[in-house]
Amino acid sequence: VVLSPSLRAAWFALMAQLSRSRGGAGAHLAWGAVVAFCAVCAPRPASADTEGWDVAATVYSDQFCFERHSDLLLLEGACYSTGPYSNTSTAFKVKVVSYGNKGSVWVVDYQEFSDDCFTPLAGKDSLNIGKCVGFIGRFRGTLQVKFRSDKCTGGPSTCSNLALGEQRFFSTRDCTGDPMTALRRFVPLQGECLVMRNQSSQSFTLSLLQNETRIVRQDFPGGNDKCNTLSEIVDYNIQEVCYPLFSSKTPRSFRWVAHRQTISAISGCQRVVLMRCAWLALFLAATSSFLDL
Repeated sequence: VVLSPSLRAAWFALMAQLSRSRGGAGAHLAWGAVVAFCAVCAPRPASADTEGWDVAATVYSDQFCFERHSDLLLLEGACYSTGPYSNTSTAFKVKVVSYGNKGSVWVVDYQEFSDDCFTPLAGKDSLNIGKCVGFIGRFRGTLQVKFRSDKCTGGPSTCSNLALGEQRFFSTRDCTGDPMTALRRFVPLQGECLVMRNQSSQSFTLSLLQNETRIVRQDFPGGNDKCNTLSEIVDYNIQEVCYPLFSSKTPRSFRWVAHRQTISAISGCQRVVLMRCAWLALFLAATSSFLDL
């Protein structure tokens, strides 16, 4: 756990007081202050269900990565349409394969496909982050890996704010019990074009209404693998409720859940709480010191 300077000062003051306490009321109050400090100031555990590494790509139209074309924030494993970037491929995927352990470089595997990410056009390209490398189609890019987690404290330069939709499947009719892990599906919710089977595509966006969270899915039927809005579009409004599926086999039901990340390590409200916590701990340490006199 990493503490701010004010919290570290409060903690060291409590520890110093405990080392000086000779028993009695001062020692009891000091130990009480330690318990209060740990209970109030310790960060709350975050859900690890949607933690992961996202790939931030800056795409350039020249070979030296000077002429910036666009910025992408990519979910590992999602089948993205090559869209306006390539006429020779249909989709691409990225996956982080080296995590910089023991001084090694971070590496992202990149691969293009002729369909919904089942038929590769060529082998995987292993791309080092931070370098100007060949990327989508004729374009080049620089890659960075960002951590997606409520516990990420590095700010926007290292933390991802990618919103995700999670589709959970259940063996029960009412979405109770544990979801079927092998069938879990994650999709980005920023309107990215994803390639589907039968040369179709779809996109997902997050719609925040007053009393509910809703995922809007747009389907672009057969022959439209680039989310072309000039052709037929089918809209679906997905609520965070239980939907029935099969009656005689599993999965029998499913539901969608939206996950939104914030990149600010500590919100303004949390900063106020932590500062008050630090002042309280210092006050308790001083009080216990006075009682020991």
